Amino acid sequence: MGKKTPALLIVLLSAGLSCASTGGPPRASEGLRYKGMSYASWWSGLYSSGESSVSLHHLARTGADWISLVVTGYQDHVRSTSIYRNEGTPSDDDLIQAMNQARRLGLKVMLKPHVDLWNDPDHWRGQIGDEFTTEAEWQDWFAAYDEFIDHYAELAEAQGAEMFCAGVELEGTSHRAAEWRTALDGIRQRFHGPVIYAANWGGEEDDLSWWDAVDIIGIDAYYPLAQSPQPTVDQLKAAWIPHRDALAGLASRWQKPIVFTEIGYRSISGTASHPWDWQTQGQIDLREQADAYQAVMETFDGLSWFAGIFWWYWGTDPTAGGSDDDDYTPFRKPAERILRKWYKARIPGFPRLNPPSKSRVPGS
Repeated sequence: MGKKTPALLIVLLSAGLSCASTGGPPRASEGLRYKGMSYASWWSGLYSSGESSVSLHHLARTGADWISLVVTGYQDHVRSTSIYRNEGTPSDDDLIQAMNQARRLGLKVMLKPHVDLWNDPDHWRGQIGDEFTTEAEWQDWFAAYDEFIDHYAELAEAQGAEMFCAGVELEGTSHRAAEWRTALDGIRQRFHGPVIYAANWGGEEDDLSWWDAVDIIGIDAYYPLAQSPQPTVDQLKAAWIPHRDALAGLASRWQKPIVFTEIGYRSISGTASHPWDWQTQGQIDLREQADAYQAVMETFDGLSWFAGIFWWYWGTDPTAGGSDDDDYTPFRKPAERILRKWYKARIPGFPRLNPPSKSRVPGS
């Protein structure tokens, strides 16, 4: 598919995301504008594989019409001021092949660069900057980040990506508003489509002072929803209410629509209590994952200010998922049926999901 004219992208975005003159939350559209899935790999070469092509085909069958294509650069530890690409970083050729395959399947692409720590298991990306003690460290880190993110903004522009993510969960740095505005200016010079930032849940989304500099508010929405395993859909929906109301206020305050740039649940018991935790061990519970999907869809679909979701995540392995898998993917699990229903997939054949009973057992 040919590259769309950037001006047309901006016109379409403005038409779909125009703000109400009353000062209330901006209108997105009827239903979800972004029916998305995060597509992720943490190794060079996998996006270019035949397996990836098959996996993307499975993803498209869910009814998704967008992917966020993840590419990760690294710094050695939380105090490092150098960012680099290594064997854990998909190559540019990998990304181009994945984007081309996605378009052949009718999927639009948000390119979403991450920064992670290569050799610092005691910290995570949200703590980058917390231990900087000098202005020189800040200047060096932002210089490295600008070089890193500008490269991918240029790639996104050259390959016709439909949206670009300026950063992901960098809450230890996002109080540096002047540097982030400079970074966004550099991105805008290179990429002429819609730009989003993916804030971390639980504080960064409220504290950010430069939401005016992006087109859409992005939130990685791993809010805890339960204090014990196996909550019902109604209990999960009730737990969403204060978060939903706070997000409506955020959208109204900034006159920007909100997208969940990430949200996901592992298929384990207790996933709704700690959805961000990718390491904890637990008993497989396909139902709790599916119920969490259902609660999100019922809570947010149709809200005027809510523009869509990129579920976390779908990988390049076409044999992943299934009843023995405890990871985030919904593939070949009851959660996929929920996804297909709300994304309105038109391809029949996924196994029927039995209704929940009062005496569920994990994995039922």
